[in-house]
Amino acid sequence: MSAGLLFGTLTGTIIVSISGTVAAAAAFLIARYFARERILKLVEGNKKFLAIDKAIGENGFRVVTLLRLSPLLPFSVGNYLYGLTSVKFVPYVLGSWLGMLPGTWAYVSAGAFGRAIIQEESDVGFHGGSNQFLTLGLGLLATVLAAAYVTRLAKDAIKDLE
Repeated sequence: MSAGLLFGTLTGTIIVSISGTVAAAAAFLIARYFARERILKLVEGNKKFLAIDKAIGENGFRVVTLLRLSPLLPFSVGNYLYGLTSVKFVPYVLGSWLGMLPGTWAYVSAGAFGRAIIQEESDVGFHGGSNQFLTLGLGLLATVLAAAYVTRLAKDAIKDLE
């Protein structure tokens, strides 16, 4: 939201998207290279974990993208957990970026909406002035509705994977 307030919707989304994806990639690599071998030794006989690991490895991009779209798993925890699975790095990064993009856009748009409110109040108040306030408000509403719809689709798709 701060990025939207400070930089506007487009620039704020680009900044947050890049930084969020880099942070997710860093956490993934930390888990992959410092913990994966230990975890594999701990779950050596666990057929359920091995089956889940295999499914994620084979469908990494799809699984990561869908789970990022659906808030079933907190992002910070997910970043490390994916590093413990056999998902490949590039599909993980691309799936993370794509799956986080709608939520990023929604939060940054909310910040840009706040910026528009502040500018309207300081420039001309709510009487008259530009249509920026209305445009951003409608855009934010559309973004929230689209995010809710995509979340429902992602949850349904995750159920299908199970």
